Amino acid sequence: MIKILHSGDIHLDSPFSQLPPAKSEVRRNELRGTFTSLMTYARTENVDLVLIAGDMFDNDFVTRETLALIISEIGKLKCPVVISPGNHDFAHPGSVWQKNIFPKNAYIFTSNELSSFEFPDIGVRVYGWAFTETFMWNNPIGGRRAERDGLMNILCAHCDLIAPITPSCPVSFRQLREFGADYNALGHIHNPDEEAEYPNNVMYCGCLEGRSYDERGPKGAVLCTADRASDGTVKISTQRLRFSKRRYEDLTLSVDGASTNHEIKERIAGLITEKKLGGDTLLRVTLTGNVDESLVVNVGEIERSTDRLFSLTVRDETVPLLNAASLASDPTVRGEVYRLLLPLITSDDPEERARGSAALRYSLAALAGEAVATDESLG
Repeated sequence: MIKILHSGDIHLDSPFSQLPPAKSEVRRNELRGTFTSLMTYARTENVDLVLIAGDMFDNDFVTRETLALIISEIGKLKCPVVISPGNHDFAHPGSVWQKNIFPKNAYIFTSNELSSFEFPDIGVRVYGWAFTETFMWNNPIGGRRAERDGLMNILCAHCDLIAPITPSCPVSFRQLREFGADYNALGHIHNPDEEAEYPNNVMYCGCLEGRSYDERGPKGAVLCTADRASDGTVKISTQRLRFSKRRYEDLTLSVDGASTNHEIKERIAGLITEKKLGGDTLLRVTLTGNVDESLVVNVGEIERSTDRLFSLTVRDETVPLLNAASLASDPTVRGEVYRLLLPLITSDDPEERARGSAALRYSLAALAGEAVATDESLG
């Protein structure tokens, strides 16, 4: 039996530009730390083979600190580490992949043609390829067959099984089946569909650490154990492991009937408790529902109201609860403001409706003598 640690889509040196500068720096350091945790697991659990299926780096520029970390951590392992560069860190002539700087146990595909590395001591052959530019319209396994000579065959590749027409190396299940690898270690899809009916030997590892609200929940890598039966067949079992230090969550919260920002804060606090979210969470909450007509939702104040999360982002999609008939006939300034804004409020354009609703809120709040927030996030 051999143990394979399958990772990819690590995207080291990601900018985390959606966060404030201080927290962006924290996340960049944490991502390096998550990679270190991955390598530590490989050492302590005596993994036989590490596979990195593309996009180890976020782009062509790799910081000196990150490169030194990669070289050091790979060099600490006794097992081989096979890397298939992806569309973000493609292996062009000036890339780090073409430089003779990696430890001897690092095996890197640098051609966009199918090739392989053999490891007879563990009875494994690893096939793969590299992106050599941002786009790769074809894949190298079409019409090819893995060798049958007693070695266990593994495909380690950055490719797209989801979209039939894609610039990110389109591969079909039929092509994988005809190629005949015993295990297909794939990268590129950051959020694998856990309910998709993939063959047992086809796995997307997903990203190692979420980097945006499109990459929700815990993230990590796949531990694959492969055992050759007496009849020559290979039995594959897989397990997803969490390595991410943080998790992104994107939730919708109805604040129907709220009349103050304090009420909204309390409802968000209740949501955090209900979902058992904590300091490892970057949460985005979309507020919905009908709220008091004079309430101006102070997004910035609400986002700063909790220290229970690593980060809170609030999107306001609430609608003022209006007595339209009363406002339409109101002879005062309130009624005049409503009538002026009515074309926007009833527009077919969602953005115009949002602007109209926000303008009405500000106006009614000001006319009622309420404090009108000037936080820039309200603009």
